[in-house]
Amino acid sequence: MKKIVIVGGGAGGLALATQLGKKLGKSGKADVTLVDKNTNHLWKPLLHEIATGSLNDELDNVNYLVQAKNNYFSFKQGQLIDINREQKTIKLNNINDHQNQTIFPETVLNYDILVMAIGSTSNDFGTPGVKENCIFLDDQESAKKFRKSFLSTLFRISSGLDTKDKLNITIVGAGATGVEMTTELFKMVDTIGYYGFKKLSSELLNITIIEATDRILGALPENTAKDIHLKLEEFGAKILTKTKIVKADENHFYPEGQEPIPADIMLWTAGVKAPDFLKDIAALETNRANQLVVKSTLQTSRDEAIFAIGDCACCAKSGGGFTPATAQAAHQMAAICYKNIVALINNQPLKTFEYNNKGTIISLAHTAQGVITTIGEKQMGVKGWFASCIYTMLYRFHQISLFGIFKTLRLVSANRVYRSIRTKINME
Repeated sequence: MKKIVIVGGGAGGLALATQLGKKLGKSGKADVTLVDKNTNHLWKPLLHEIATGSLNDELDNVNYLVQAKNNYFSFKQGQLIDINREQKTIKLNNINDHQNQTIFPETVLNYDILVMAIGSTSNDFGTPGVKENCIFLDDQESAKKFRKSFLSTLFRISSGLDTKDKLNITIVGAGATGVEMTTELFKMVDTIGYYGFKKLSSELLNITIIEATDRILGALPENTAKDIHLKLEEFGAKILTKTKIVKADENHFYPEGQEPIPADIMLWTAGVKAPDFLKDIAALETNRANQLVVKSTLQTSRDEAIFAIGDCACCAKSGGGFTPATAQAAHQMAAICYKNIVALINNQPLKTFEYNNKGTIISLAHTAQGVITTIGEKQMGVKGWFASCIYTMLYRFHQISLFGIFKTLRLVSANRVYRSIRTKINME
């Protein structure tokens, strides 16, 4: 029986493990194991909603053990620290509890086929002071930590213990995460004020978005990005483009050739890279962002037994450029990787991956805006209620890939019931 090990339970990794479990694990054709350092999965594009409390992370979490049991694969908690390509093994570090006691020892797993789906982390580009002083929204724990810290600040202001008239929040990086986080912060403070907390409204916030390039949302058409730029200014955000940060300290960002920008809260959402430990791991080829270089079949360039998908994969597009590090791309890669692993086991030809950009929708608090790809690969601008529906449906399709349509509908119903009896945001 073939041993298939998938490292990373993100959007692509968990969908792949679920599909392979149903196809190969259930029939006994393969032993499928998913590895992740965490116990639960959350769709990464929703992290800004966890950070601002607008998403119920208890209902939207996917427990890896439950998903594995229901879909005929195994789950192993641990973090990859080494790959031995000659012996076809991977080593996982030990897992400690909150008291720093080891609960799972260092482990070695054998594989016949290995899939790297580790995802990405924020890229500080080596800027001095950023790692020490900025908040990164890399995972669920960092998002929750931000929410609790931000709520404490707001409650101190409401009770008079903190006498700030304005709360300066500076966000470096005007991609989807930075833009969505900005609008959710304004919405969050207004919502808390709605429940009777004095002095709390969106007027309290002084949010500055800093972008090194000449405009926000470089992945979107220029006209769409301009519309969203105007929308952000309507919310009350200040946007600085063509502004490169060269240093940060405890309460300031330092733009090149300009005066320091003060900040009570400093968020860094500029750029992504694969985790540092992937750099040249097991002598596999990597790029400057630590991504594993893959062929068109998604097999790594130096080892056909190892695949890479999602944010940690450097996959060239046939027309030039590279596949973007997005959840959309990760899902598409997982679908082709699934077909290629089945084909590899059955000694059949492998398929070529070709990224299909279906568009990008940006959530803007109570509304949304972006583009979708239509017939003929033309992009059509969408905004308002229609765009919000599409944005929500993207997540629902992800849930359907994990649970099927009927369980997903039950989750939607459960969320509606829960929202009817709880505060509009999570204030814990």
